[in-house]
Amino acid sequence: MSTQKRMSVRKLTVTGMMVAITAVLAYTPLGIIPLQPVSATTTHIPTIIIAILEGPVAGAITGLAFGLVSMFRAITQPTSILSPCFINPLVSVLPRILIGVVAGWTFRIVKRVCKKTAVSAVIASALGSLTNTIGAMGMIYLLYAARLTEQMGSSAGVMIWGIITTYGIVEMLAAVVICTMVVLTLRKVIYGQSD
Repeated sequence: MSTQKRMSVRKLTVTGMMVAITAVLAYTPLGIIPLQPVSATTTHIPTIIIAILEGPVAGAITGLAFGLVSMFRAITQPTSILSPCFINPLVSVLPRILIGVVAGWTFRIVKRVCKKTAVSAVIASALGSLTNTIGAMGMIYLLYAARLTEQMGSSAGVMIWGIITTYGIVEMLAAVVICTMVVLTLRKVIYGQSD
């Protein structure tokens, strides 16, 4: 089997595993932690990991799976006041695809500049996680701010900014720690690469 074919089989296999992990996380307390007014998530972590390991296309595919699962879960198992917003694919799917694109390209660019895998993984993980939070919350603000403000009797903008600066920061820190550790381990064990 040629090296290129082996690499594409590996990419397909690892991407498939990350899609499966994403689906499992989306339906367990490990991935979706229902809090009010929103659910905190670790479900974006497989998307970031695969984007760093296999590039932005594999990341976008896993992000698409994450988005579709989020949309389906919002329809079948709403957990917060914001759940109805996630029925819209502009809120649930588009930002999740962009997680993989941003994390994958960030890792490649930073690695080219600084040559350090750990530093590149930290920056890519942070930006990938922020893409998730800011992308989803930003779309909710653009599309649903007036309706949410009316429902809650207070400013949707204040609530969304609060979510970004609290849940978003916690999710980002978790992603940085978990993704960096997993990426460094998998690069050594499976890919035979080190810094």
